[in-house]
Amino acid sequence: MQDIMATWVGATAKQIARGVRRGDVSATQVVADHLEYIASADRELAAFRAVRGGEAITEAEKVDEQEDLANLPLAGVPVAVKENTPVAGLPTWNGSAAVRTDVAEADHEVVRRLRGAGAVILGVTRMPELGLWALTDDDSAVTRNPWDSSRTPGGSSGGAAAAVAAGLVPIAHGNDGLGSIRIPAACCGLVGLKPGRGVVPCQLGADDWFGLTEHGMLTSTVADAAVGFSVLAGRRQEGGAVALWSSTLTSSASVNLVAPVNWRLSPGAASQEPICSLVPFGPCATSRNGYALP
Repeated sequence: MQDIMATWVGATAKQIARGVRRGDVSATQVVADHLEYIASADRELAAFRAVRGGEAITEAEKVDEQEDLANLPLAGVPVAVKENTPVAGLPTWNGSAAVRTDVAEADHEVVRRLRGAGAVILGVTRMPELGLWALTDDDSAVTRNPWDSSRTPGGSSGGAAAAVAAGLVPIAHGNDGLGSIRIPAACCGLVGLKPGRGVVPCQLGADDWFGLTEHGMLTSTVADAAVGFSVLAGRRQEGGAVALWSSTLTSSASVNLVAPVNWRLSPGAASQEPICSLVPFGPCATSRNGYALP
């Protein structure tokens, strides 16, 4: 499949980054495509707590201006961050209005590393109150599983999983103490990895579940999971030595499987096809649908 597409919604993170690096598409166009899709598709899903529309476009323009695009593994890739992890310019909700914090002045280290690798943060995704449940809702919405809106995407990184499974973003950040990446990945048919302890900086303070919590990524392919993990782990080869990814961009507020465009599932299509070849808005009743919602 050629990388030049009518829309980049449904492409993998590796495919998008390759297209941006070699000039097939701008980061600004990729981000605009995904923001437009989020505006229509997320009304039913409620995957996002907040979307950074104008800010994300501004930051995508800054990515396009970078002279070192060839060295950015996530060049122009739209990414979502779980709402319990600080993103500069946004509050941190932790799934509850009772513990909502003030607007963050700086990015969490994992967000800084994502930006440093060329990713553009489109917004923050929903989680259940205090991350306590294996389903995702909050005081304003219930997050739905894109495969079947009567079911949950799991939790507590349920908003992240719903966003990736629906193609709202190709990859999304999550974190996991007792299954909060792995459960949503299972419910939504995604790749979810909880890294080993200390590989990725946690830095969530009292919210780290007594040291059990680790940051990771939810993706539609193993190849994207490998890239996302390497960025969060903060290591790259540079002149034969290992160096940390560090962002030169700041928030405007302070197996490579190729997925078809829009990932539509036609009636009667076999649900056993590779997950990245499908978009979950068609008739699909499989074990990846998660628990039923009332």
